[in-house]
Formats: sequence, structure tokens, C-alpha cells
Amino acid sequence: MSSASTITPVSAKKARWKKITAAILTGVFALWVAFVTFMWHAMHRPPEDFARWEVFLVVPFETLWTTARAGSLNLGDSAPDFSLVKLDKTATVHLSEINKSQPIVMIFGSYT
Repeated sequence: MSSASTITPVSAKKARWKKITAAILTGVFALWVAFVTFMWHAMHRPPEDFARWEVFLVVPFETLWTTARAGSLNLGDSAPDFSLVKLDKTATVHLSEINKSQPIVMIFGSYT
């Protein structure tokens, strides 16, 4: 009977530590899921608002960013109309106005 009494407290301690560890891991996972969800919603904001969040390095950024900014354009679709102010700020240029008179090629990239 003495061997049974010594085994019970040891196994009870192991069970207690397993419960504590499981609770801690569950809590950390819940916090991570909440944080990823928050960042996913933040990335659906305009870029100037999203740029203020620098904590995006903790989450799977590239996957979330690609999904959030995928858009609905497909190959062959017309570019959405937009307007830009000229560099000298004398006028506004609309894509649809230029596209009426000539074809347009737009190149987006970084030259740094």
C-alpha cells in the first residue's frame, strides 16, 4: 500500500502540470489568433492607415497581405479609373481621359 501512496502524489503532480501547461498554451494560442485577426482587419484599411502598424512582422505577413490586397481584377480587365495631380500641381489627370486618345502602359515598381 505504501508504494501506491507514493505513486499517486507523483502522478497527481504530473497531471496538474499537464493541465497548467495546456491552459498556458491554449491562452497563448488564443492571443495569437486574436492578434492575427486584428492584423487581418488592419490590412484592409487604406495603406496610409496600415503603414502605422509595425507589429505586422510577428504574423505571417506576406500571406495575409497578398490575401487582403488581392483585389478583383483579372488578366484582360480594364484598369479602374483614377485621377492624379500633376507634379507641378497645375491640373488633375484622369486615366479615362488619356485612354480615349492613346493606349497606356503602366509600370509599377521600385527603382531604389
